[in-house]
Amino acid sequence: WMLIMNNRSQKGFSLIELMVSTVVGMIIIAGATNVYLTTIVSSSDTLKQSKLNQELSTLMSVMAGDIIRAGVTGNLDYVSPQTNAFNQIDNTALEVIDNMTDNAQVAWANASTGGSCILYTYDADLDGVVDDGDIFGFRLNNGVVEMRQQGDVANNTRHDSCSDSDDTWLQVTDGRLVNVTSLNFAFNNSECINTREPNDADEDGDGTNDNSGEMDCYDTAPVNGSGNITVEVRQIDITLTGQLVADASVSASLNQSVRVRNDLIRQR
Repeated sequence: WMLIMNNRSQKGFSLIELMVSTVVGMIIIAGATNVYLTTIVSSSDTLKQSKLNQELSTLMSVMAGDIIRAGVTGNLDYVSPQTNAFNQIDNTALEVIDNMTDNAQVAWANASTGGSCILYTYDADLDGVVDDGDIFGFRLNNGVVEMRQQGDVANNTRHDSCSDSDDTWLQVTDGRLVNVTSLNFAFNNSECINTREPNDADEDGDGTNDNSGEMDCYDTAPVNGSGNITVEVRQIDITLTGQLVADASVSASLNQSVRVRNDLIRQR
């Protein structure tokens, strides 16, 4: 009798209950797995974006920190600053070129469009003489940004070419990691002042003396040989865009403005 009672008191799960609990468990596991995978993918995307942003930010800082020095000299003549050997037009003064080919065009100083190559010099050793190690620049070359480390004064008296074989260019981005899709330098917000204005004369021939356009030497360029002295306050707007080589869907774009510390002073 006791054996019969013990058998009757035993309880367990039916087959249906086991199947239901198994399905519920599988749903919970699937949900947890989905959350885990979503977290992993999200973290991976965040890391990729962070890596690209860091690469481009570092590059932007390097370019801005160097361009700002354009025209620095260790032997500035305060009486005749237009004689600065590191600020001579078509030679050592800062220029923006639309590309790095031999037939590239110079971007106008007051134009909204620019170019993918910028050239300039500064007196790195502060000896007042333009040496090989005083010639710098940045250019975009097939997805890689390169920096001009030095020129060749002996074989090239002009330093305004982005493709001169005498110059030494070094890669500053790793083409295996980042593809720089766009690099643009522009003078958008630069200004030029004719220091002889106002001079009570109608320089632009519009019938009005000393209007605002006559003071702006981008608008009314002084005649060469006039002796007019102009001062250009140069601002370089840099736009940089890139993507990861391993995942082109990860991209970023940065913008920064650089105010060149040394104004370009010329006697026309």
